[in-house]
Amino acid sequence: MDIFSHVLWAYVPFRNKLWRDEGLLFAVLPDFGFLLIILYVLLGTPPLVDFPQALPKMPGVLLVIYFTLHSFVTLGVVALIVWKYKPKLLPALSGWFIHIMMDIPVHDGYFGTRFLYPLLPDLYISGISWVDYRVLAVSYLALVIVYIYSLRRERKKRVLRKRWKPDWIDRFHMKADALINRKPIRARDDKGGSVGRTPEGLPGEDGEGTGQGEDQSAGEVLPQDDGR
Repeated sequence: MDIFSHVLWAYVPFRNKLWRDEGLLFAVLPDFGFLLIILYVLLGTPPLVDFPQALPKMPGVLLVIYFTLHSFVTLGVVALIVWKYKPKLLPALSGWFIHIMMDIPVHDGYFGTRFLYPLLPDLYISGISWVDYRVLAVSYLALVIVYIYSLRRERKKRVLRKRWKPDWIDRFHMKADALINRKPIRARDDKGGSVGRTPEGLPGEDGEGTGQGEDQSAGEVLPQDDGR
Protein backbone atom coordinates (compact mmCIF):
# COMPACT_ATOMS: atom_id res chain seq x y z
CA MET A 1 0.00 0.00 0.00
CA ASP A 2 1.17 3.57 -0.56
CA ILE A 3 2.92 5.35 2.30
CA PHE A 4 0.11 7.89 2.77
CA SER A 5 -2.45 5.14 3.32
CA HIS A 6 -0.21 3.54 5.94
CA VAL A 7 0.13 6.84 7.81
CA LEU A 8 -3.56 7.68 7.64
CA TRP A 9 -4.72 4.22 8.72
CA ALA A 10 -2.25 4.14 11.58
CA TYR A 11 -3.34 7.59 12.73
CA VAL A 12 -6.88 6.34 13.44
CA PRO A 13 -6.04 4.34 16.62
CA PHE A 14 -3.19 6.67 17.61
CA ARG A 15 -5.10 9.94 17.81
CA ASN A 16 -4.39 11.91 20.99
CA LYS A 17 -2.29 9.11 22.50
CA LEU A 18 1.00 9.44 24.33
CA TRP A 19 2.59 6.98 21.93
CA ARG A 20 1.12 8.50 18.74
CA ASP A 21 4.43 9.67 17.28
CA GLU A 22 6.12 6.33 17.94
CA GLY A 23 3.12 4.50 16.46
CA LEU A 24 3.29 6.51 13.25
CA LEU A 25 7.03 5.87 13.05
CA PHE A 26 6.49 2.11 13.35
CA ALA A 27 3.73 2.36 10.74
CA VAL A 28 6.14 3.61 8.07
CA LEU A 29 9.24 1.71 9.23
CA PRO A 30 8.67 -1.38 7.01
CA ASP A 31 8.90 0.78 3.88
CA PHE A 32 12.44 1.85 4.79
CA GLY A 33 13.63 -1.10 2.72
CA PHE A 34 11.57 0.09 -0.25
CA LEU A 35 13.05 3.56 0.13
CA LEU A 36 16.54 2.05 -0.20
CA ILE A 37 15.43 0.28 -3.39
CA ILE A 38 14.08 3.53 -4.83
CA LEU A 39 17.34 5.31 -4.03
CA TYR A 40 19.28 2.53 -5.75
CA VAL A 41 17.14 2.82 -8.88
CA LEU A 42 17.51 6.60 -8.96
CA LEU A 43 21.17 6.87 -8.03
CA GLY A 44 22.74 3.50 -8.71
CA THR A 45 21.54 2.75 -12.23
CA PRO A 46 22.21 4.45 -15.59
CA PRO A 47 19.77 7.17 -16.63
CA LEU A 48 16.58 6.18 -18.42
CA VAL A 49 16.61 2.68 -16.88
CA ASP A 50 13.06 1.98 -15.75
CA PHE A 51 12.10 0.35 -12.49
CA PRO A 52 11.40 -3.22 -13.75
CA GLN A 53 14.75 -3.36 -15.56
CA ALA A 54 16.65 -2.23 -12.48
CA LEU A 55 15.13 -4.76 -10.06
CA PRO A 56 16.95 -7.91 -11.30
CA LYS A 57 20.32 -6.13 -11.04
CA MET A 58 19.96 -4.60 -7.59
CA PRO A 59 21.94 -5.97 -4.61
CA GLY A 60 20.14 -8.86 -2.90
CA VAL A 61 20.63 -7.26 0.52
CA LEU A 62 18.04 -4.62 -0.38
CA LEU A 63 15.33 -7.25 -0.81
CA VAL A 64 16.48 -8.95 2.40
CA ILE A 65 15.95 -5.68 4.29
CA TYR A 66 12.56 -5.20 2.65
CA PHE A 67 11.38 -8.74 3.44
CA THR A 68 12.76 -8.61 7.00
CA LEU A 69 10.88 -5.41 7.83
CA HIS A 70 7.64 -6.87 6.41
CA SER A 71 7.83 -10.04 8.53
CA PHE A 72 5.81 -10.96 11.60
CA VAL A 73 8.89 -12.86 12.76
CA THR A 74 10.88 -9.63 12.95
CA LEU A 75 7.96 -7.84 14.58
CA GLY A 76 7.71 -10.60 17.19
CA VAL A 77 11.41 -10.35 18.07
CA VAL A 78 11.16 -6.57 18.37
CA ALA A 79 8.01 -6.90 20.49
CA LEU A 80 9.85 -9.18 22.94
CA ILE A 81 12.69 -6.66 23.24
CA VAL A 82 10.24 -3.78 23.73
CA TRP A 83 8.30 -5.80 26.34
CA LYS A 84 11.53 -6.36 28.24
CA TYR A 85 12.98 -2.86 28.17
CA LYS A 86 10.22 -0.40 27.15
CA PRO A 87 6.76 -1.96 27.67
CA LYS A 88 4.96 1.36 27.34
CA LEU A 89 5.79 1.32 23.60
CA LEU A 90 4.06 -1.99 22.95
CA PRO A 91 0.81 -0.34 21.74
CA ALA A 92 2.85 1.66 19.23
CA LEU A 93 3.99 -1.58 17.58
CA SER A 94 0.43 -2.05 16.35
CA GLY A 95 1.33 0.47 13.64
CA TRP A 96 3.89 -2.00 12.32
CA PHE A 97 1.36 -4.84 12.57
CA ILE A 98 -1.26 -2.84 10.65
CA HIS A 99 1.28 -2.07 7.92
CA ILE A 100 2.07 -5.75 7.33
CA MET A 101 -1.60 -6.75 7.38
CA MET A 102 -2.43 -4.10 4.81
CA ASP A 103 0.41 -5.16 2.50
CA ILE A 104 -0.28 -8.91 2.47
CA PRO A 105 -3.24 -8.84 0.03
CA VAL A 106 -2.01 -5.96 -2.17
CA HIS A 107 1.58 -7.00 -3.03
CA ASP A 108 2.85 -9.52 -5.54
CA GLY A 109 5.97 -10.64 -7.41
CA TYR A 110 9.23 -9.07 -6.27
CA PHE A 111 7.48 -7.25 -3.47
CA GLY A 112 5.13 -9.97 -2.32
CA THR A 113 4.85 -9.69 1.46
CA ARG A 114 6.94 -12.53 2.93
CA PHE A 115 5.18 -12.25 6.28
CA LEU A 116 7.05 -15.24 7.80
CA TYR A 117 10.49 -14.35 6.47
CA PRO A 118 13.11 -15.84 7.03
CA LEU A 119 11.36 -18.95 8.43
CA LEU A 120 9.36 -19.39 5.21
CA PRO A 121 11.19 -17.06 2.80
CA ASP A 122 9.08 -17.88 -0.28
CA LEU A 123 5.64 -17.77 1.32
CA TYR A 124 3.42 -14.88 0.27
CA ILE A 125 -0.11 -14.30 -0.94
CA SER A 126 -0.47 -13.26 -4.55
CA GLY A 127 -2.94 -10.40 -4.37
CA ILE A 128 -4.09 -7.39 -6.35
CA SER A 129 -1.39 -4.76 -6.67
CA TRP A 130 -2.03 -1.63 -4.64
CA VAL A 131 -1.20 0.51 -7.69
CA ASP A 132 -4.53 -0.59 -9.17
CA TYR A 133 -6.78 2.44 -8.91
CA ARG A 134 -9.61 0.26 -7.58
CA VAL A 135 -7.54 -0.77 -4.56
CA LEU A 136 -6.61 2.82 -3.80
CA ALA A 137 -10.21 3.97 -4.31
CA VAL A 138 -11.52 1.41 -1.81
CA SER A 139 -8.76 2.26 0.70
CA TYR A 140 -9.36 6.01 0.65
CA LEU A 141 -13.14 5.63 0.63
CA ALA A 142 -12.88 3.46 3.73
CA LEU A 143 -10.59 6.05 5.30
CA VAL A 144 -13.16 8.79 4.70
CA ILE A 145 -15.89 6.69 6.34
CA VAL A 146 -13.71 5.85 9.34
CA TYR A 147 -12.62 9.45 9.87
CA ILE A 148 -16.19 10.76 9.61
CA TYR A 149 -17.31 8.19 12.18
CA SER A 150 -14.39 9.09 14.45
CA LEU A 151 -15.06 12.84 14.28
CA ARG A 152 -18.79 12.41 14.89
CA ARG A 153 -18.08 10.13 17.84
CA GLU A 154 -15.72 12.67 19.41
CA ARG A 155 -18.23 15.47 18.91
CA LYS A 156 -21.01 13.39 20.52
CA LYS A 157 -18.69 12.54 23.39
CA ARG A 158 -18.00 16.24 24.05
CA VAL A 159 -21.70 17.09 23.96
CA LEU A 160 -22.80 14.33 26.32
CA ARG A 161 -19.78 14.60 28.62
CA LYS A 162 -20.73 12.92 31.90
CA ARG A 163 -23.66 11.11 30.30
CA TRP A 164 -21.36 9.42 27.78
CA LYS A 165 -21.10 5.66 28.31
CA PRO A 166 -17.67 4.18 27.45
CA ASP A 167 -17.79 2.21 24.21
CA TRP A 168 -15.36 -0.39 22.83
CA ILE A 169 -12.93 2.33 21.70
CA ASP A 170 -12.81 3.83 25.20
CA ARG A 171 -12.22 0.40 26.70
CA PHE A 172 -9.39 -0.24 24.25
CA HIS A 173 -7.79 3.09 25.15
CA MET A 174 -8.11 2.40 28.88
CA LYS A 175 -6.34 -0.93 28.49
CA ALA A 176 -3.60 0.72 26.46
CA ASP A 177 -3.23 3.49 29.04
CA ALA A 178 -2.99 0.92 31.82
CA LEU A 179 -0.19 -0.76 29.89
CA ILE A 180 1.87 2.34 29.18
CA ASN A 181 1.25 4.16 32.48
CA ARG A 182 1.93 1.42 34.99
CA LYS A 183 3.11 2.95 38.28
CA PRO A 184 4.35 1.27 41.47
CA ILE A 185 1.97 1.24 44.43
CA ARG A 186 3.15 3.65 47.08
CA ALA A 187 2.11 3.60 50.72
CA ARG A 188 0.84 6.65 52.52
CA ASP A 189 1.88 7.76 55.99
CA ASP A 190 -0.46 8.92 58.74
CA LYS A 191 -0.43 12.47 57.40
CA GLY A 192 -1.52 11.38 53.95
CA GLY A 193 1.89 11.73 52.32
CA SER A 194 3.66 9.15 50.22
CA VAL A 195 6.49 7.33 51.96
CA GLY A 196 7.61 5.28 48.95
CA ARG A 197 7.27 1.71 50.23
CA THR A 198 4.82 -1.16 50.02
CA PRO A 199 1.53 -0.80 51.89
CA GLU A 200 2.22 -3.72 54.19
CA GLY A 201 5.24 -2.64 56.21
CA LEU A 202 7.26 -5.33 57.95
CA PRO A 203 7.38 -5.32 61.74
CA GLY A 204 10.14 -3.01 62.81
CA GLU A 205 10.21 -1.14 59.50
CA ASP A 206 10.42 2.59 60.11
CA GLY A 207 10.07 1.85 63.81
CA GLU A 208 6.65 0.19 63.45
CA GLY A 209 5.82 -2.65 65.81
CA THR A 210 9.01 -2.23 67.89
CA GLY A 211 8.28 1.00 69.72
CA GLN A 212 11.07 2.73 67.84
CA GLY A 213 10.15 5.96 66.18
CA GLU A 214 7.18 6.44 68.55
CA ASP A 215 6.90 9.10 71.24
CA GLN A 216 9.44 7.96 73.82
CA SER A 217 8.25 10.38 76.49
CA ALA A 218 5.58 7.96 77.77
CA GLY A 219 8.11 5.39 78.90
CA GLU A 220 10.94 7.72 79.85
CA VAL A 221 11.95 7.69 83.56
CA LEU A 222 12.19 11.24 84.80
CA PRO A 223 14.73 12.12 87.49
CA GLN A 224 13.07 12.40 90.92
CA ASP A 225 13.59 15.30 93.28
CA ASP A 226 15.22 13.80 96.43
CA GLY A 227 15.21 17.10 98.21
CA ARG A 228 18.87 17.79 97.63
